[in-house]
Amino acid sequence: MQSRIRIGVLGGAGEAAEGHIRGFQADPRAEVLGIWDVNHDAAVKRAADARIPEVHDTLESLLASDVDAVVVCTPDHLHAEHVTQALQAGKHVLCEKPAATNRDDVAGLVRLVRETGLTFLAGNNYHFRPDYRALVEAYRNGDIGKAWLAEGDYVSNLQAMYGASGRTPWRSDSRNPQNILLGGGVHPMGLMLWALQDEAVEVMAYSNHLSEPVLPIDDCYVMIIKFKGGAIGRITAAAGSRGHVPDGGHIALRGTAGSLWGGKLYRDDEHRGHPAVVERDFEAETADQPPRVTDTIQVHYWAEQAEHFLDCIEGKAKPLTSVEDAGRIVATLAAGVESARTGKPVAVDNNF
Repeated sequence: MQSRIRIGVLGGAGEAAEGHIRGFQADPRAEVLGIWDVNHDAAVKRAADARIPEVHDTLESLLASDVDAVVVCTPDHLHAEHVTQALQAGKHVLCEKPAATNRDDVAGLVRLVRETGLTFLAGNNYHFRPDYRALVEAYRNGDIGKAWLAEGDYVSNLQAMYGASGRTPWRSDSRNPQNILLGGGVHPMGLMLWALQDEAVEVMAYSNHLSEPVLPIDDCYVMIIKFKGGAIGRITAAAGSRGHVPDGGHIALRGTAGSLWGGKLYRDDEHRGHPAVVERDFEAETADQPPRVTDTIQVHYWAEQAEHFLDCIEGKAKPLTSVEDAGRIVATLAAGVESARTGKPVAVDNNF
């Protein structure tokens, strides 16, 4: 009788893969059985360092092996292709964000997940941060009333990632560079849709290419969002910030009875009429809940996300970010890219 869920990792030599591997290794229900990466030598080293028994020469070899589920950590533009191959091979899938880089591809994933009945989880590691979870719960509990404005950002300096000698050179590869709105803006976009439980119906976006010369495409986007429920949103995604770099991915919600901003709950002081009274500090409240895995290059809640994925495979939970959720995220961001290209507002098609 099989005792553990066997995990394979696509793009297993990368930075994100390291976190996923350590996350699954922290759960006794899982065994990281094999990895594959186009950089075979780096995959061999990762396997040795992480005590992974199998290194595969090809993706097809990994998918034909005894793994039950895979984690897709390959470059963004390959996510849809690799998820498709994994599902067709009968594997459950945890896919790094974004699930795809255009609406047609993500729609195909929605159809395939439904057809196969396999588990699909879109990886959004911020959704497993306890301070963000507390913030989202506060909004859903009505602590700030109805949201009328949602704001989010992913403003980063990615110089260390870009270029032939960068930590993740695929991001700036001239053939398939990472679009910063899709690859970075996915964090605040996912948080917004998760918190609001709403859909974007139309977006208007602007972009430029002034700050990050190594990236061959536009490096800064500002996108305005019209939500179905009446709120308006704004997302800024940028790759070339110098000097001050905010902690990307934050969201702020302004509501009819208060605000969620900077990880805190603010409401008016009825006695003084002062708007800056902090009623809750979510980061302080959850300070005693650090990630279980911290010895990785990128420190996130890897083990917590792995635990949730395993729960979903075992039927104990529903994916926090389902394939339909991933579809709405990608559809909105892809509409933003199109809007910036055309200079016109673009309707978001959420019919999956």
